[in-house]
Amino acid sequence: MHHSYIDRFAQGDSPIHRLDARAKLLAVVAYTVVLISFDRYAVSELAAMSIFPLAMLWLGRVPLWFAFRRALILSPFIATVALLSTFYDHSVHTVAMGPWQLDIPGGYLTAADVIAKFTLGILALTAMMCTTPFGMLLEAMRKLAAPRALVMQLGFLYRYIFVLLDEAMRIRRARDFRGSAQAPLRRRLAATGGVIGSLFVLTLDRSERIHRAMCARGYRGEPHSLTRLRAGWADAVFLLLTAAHLVLARWLYPAYF
Repeated sequence: MHHSYIDRFAQGDSPIHRLDARAKLLAVVAYTVVLISFDRYAVSELAAMSIFPLAMLWLGRVPLWFAFRRALILSPFIATVALLSTFYDHSVHTVAMGPWQLDIPGGYLTAADVIAKFTLGILALTAMMCTTPFGMLLEAMRKLAAPRALVMQLGFLYRYIFVLLDEAMRIRRARDFRGSAQAPLRRRLAATGGVIGSLFVLTLDRSERIHRAMCARGYRGEPHSLTRLRAGWADAVFLLLTAAHLVLARWLYPAYF
């Protein structure tokens, strides 16, 4: 498995790609904080919040279908939470839709709020990830004083998840070549436990070899990077526009529209 599966669009060239990784990270964090600050019954007020992620995707030349497909991967978990909220909140709220006034149970409004916030948050995160190489994003987190353990864990996860997946694919191919598809379901389920155990042992063995190799090369627990981040006037304009948009979407749009 190649790293381009994750960094599929991160090596492109666009106004968003050329921004400093720290500016994009700060903008997405601020957007997420403002997004979750909306009341759970104010679903219609979230409409203005869709401008930021959609604009980043458009300016970054990231296809919308790619971003929405990423949201659909995690949607079953969020859909479960949204479905359960309809059973616990039976309060009735009046919602204005143009000239009409509708009485809607609070559970349905909460479910719509959860889905809307999840979708917008994933779109913003996807826009950042698809326009920023992961190494630059880790360096931005380190420069912004993120917990060192978190940065290290994310770096190791990104670098070695491909090794783990390749190992799992080799084990699966070996299992298929032995005719596991023709075996009864009970035996296939029993073999799955053995596959997981073998993968766990191989992963531990590989991690020990990697650790010894890193120590032999002088690793002492401090990450180092050749990436150099440079902020410019474009990053300042981007942050100012983002801040203005968040203020308008959070306080002025609900007050007047």
